[in-house]
Amino acid sequence: MTLLCPRLAGYALVMLAMLAAGLSTGTRLYYLVFYALLAMLLLGFVAVLWTLVTLRVTLKGVATRVERGERIPAVFTVRHACPLPVAAIRVRLSVPSAYAPNQEVNVSCPPFARRTFRQVIECPHRGVYEVGVARLSVTDAFGLVTLGRRPGLRLVRLEVVPKARAASPLRLNSADQGPRVIRRAAEDNASPSDVRAWQEGDELKKVHWKLSLRKRELLVRTYEETARPDTLVIPDLQQVTALRDMQLTLEDCVCEAALGAAQAQLRAGDPVRMPLVGARPSEIAGQFPADLPAFADAMLRCAFDSPYGFEQVLTLMLGRFQRTGGAVLVTARLTTRIADIALRMQQSGVATRLVWVSDDDREESMAMIERLKMGGVMAERLDPWTLE
Repeated sequence: MTLLCPRLAGYALVMLAMLAAGLSTGTRLYYLVFYALLAMLLLGFVAVLWTLVTLRVTLKGVATRVERGERIPAVFTVRHACPLPVAAIRVRLSVPSAYAPNQEVNVSCPPFARRTFRQVIECPHRGVYEVGVARLSVTDAFGLVTLGRRPGLRLVRLEVVPKARAASPLRLNSADQGPRVIRRAAEDNASPSDVRAWQEGDELKKVHWKLSLRKRELLVRTYEETARPDTLVIPDLQQVTALRDMQLTLEDCVCEAALGAAQAQLRAGDPVRMPLVGARPSEIAGQFPADLPAFADAMLRCAFDSPYGFEQVLTLMLGRFQRTGGAVLVTARLTTRIADIALRMQQSGVATRLVWVSDDDREESMAMIERLKMGGVMAERLDPWTLE
């Protein structure tokens, strides 16, 4: 594809003027100037076409999965076989950026020689991108003609995963009274499973008296253990209304706060469930730190396209809180109704934490945070612009 440079229009007008002057006056000088200009144009076109046809570019060093905020060192080599001079060879790189998905790099490469160039690619936001050489273009030495083509290289699929924000584990209510009470609460007294020999500290009501008399030793019943109460991590996936860069930053912060909460609970040994109520609802569950990559993948691909407000989502989740030990709510919008639901959850015995992603530090906003804290909710405001 040929791209006409802005100066080419003026150049063509000068050529036409010389030709018209020559035809009208018969003066050979005008014809000479016209043919000289035409020769320059043809020479530039041949040089550009020759360079572009023989141009070879290879790319290496691009990772396929990185954390948000990392920089990728990309290494590409350029080689061509045109002895005629050209002004510039431009390599357009496809990069993971919301504003400028392409970066152009001007390179200088002598004929029949291979040159290596290094370019740092930044990954400012989570998501799945295609990275690589998207287009090659060459401009002649006179700056008149530019030709471009696709390089024929496949773009690399790059996954930019959110970073788990450091967070302390949520202390579930059942763990506040010591390990002995935890053991009693975990046993299902309606489901005896076996018997064992008496140990110091066992309760008398668990003694199996008939079997003990028969075996002539004290035997106690053992019971099936119920699953530990899980923690619900609920991110607000409603669309964020803001400028594009701020919107992506807020979404990154919500995902990283939710991922950090899940990581803290998994490392503390608590099962975690993360309902993702978007246009296509799904749920991620895990019990061990090894399950964290599944949560990271979910946060990587989730879209902020929920048709429901966060208040509606929390109302739908109220029925699940009867078997939930804790809940972490992460939202970029804090309303009075959301605060009221968080207080109701805390009052019902569910250890509740609310993370509000915002840079709003107005007095009335901070008063709502203090109200939540007074009600027992572990509330915090997270400034998205402090993310590294």
